[in-house]
Amino acid sequence: MHIAPAVTLRPPKARAVEVACAPDARTDVEGIGSASFARVLGGSIGMPAVRAELERLEREGALVADPEPRMFVYRAVHAGKRWMGLVCRVDTRDLVTLLPNAASDAEIAVAHGDLTAVGAQLAPALVQVEASDDVGYLMVCDTNERPGYHFVAADGSTHSAWQVHHPDAYATAFAELDATEIRTGGGQVMAAHREGTMPLAILTSDDVSAATGPLAPRSGLFVMSHPHP
Repeated sequence: MHIAPAVTLRPPKARAVEVACAPDARTDVEGIGSASFARVLGGSIGMPAVRAELERLEREGALVADPEPRMFVYRAVHAGKRWMGLVCRVDTRDLVTLLPNAASDAEIAVAHGDLTAVGAQLAPALVQVEASDDVGYLMVCDTNERPGYHFVAADGSTHSAWQVHHPDAYATAFAELDATEIRTGGGQVMAAHREGTMPLAILTSDDVSAATGPLAPRSGLFVMSHPHP
């Protein structure tokens, strides 16, 4: 499969815990902090309002654009369980066999609205891939350094992310692998496929059934503001 770095909007390290929220935070946001990404996911009604909320977080410095395309290793830990994955863009042509059952029409419509009206992919998809010793070795090397993010969420889960130093090495390793399941974010993948762009995804060979509840990837840490081919 073909992968590439992405230019994303991300919170500064010191504000990650303030911005990050659970992916199912599309509910009442009364009482949450003004910088929480939950205000983007659940605090606004209508695409223009969602875009305005996203732009507000940018203006207030809660989200900052990377100066160049990057990849990240992401890890979630809770109650003795953990999983890791690579945050990057993925070529949807390598996922065509998985697309027919990836999402409902309603999910695709919402994701398409995010891309066209909001101008952003608000959360990365989660994609299961084949295991690879080469990818495992690269992740060990990157995670041996100080993480760019490392915080404990309100539910007790710990979330960390490291910037990848050699994206080309990951691209070479993933070129030998296949995706096996689109676990979450199928709507985003389908919408990007129809637009001819490469969506943002977290690729993992770990048991994706564990990436739920407290172990679900936090929203707001990686937002692809301007999807590109």
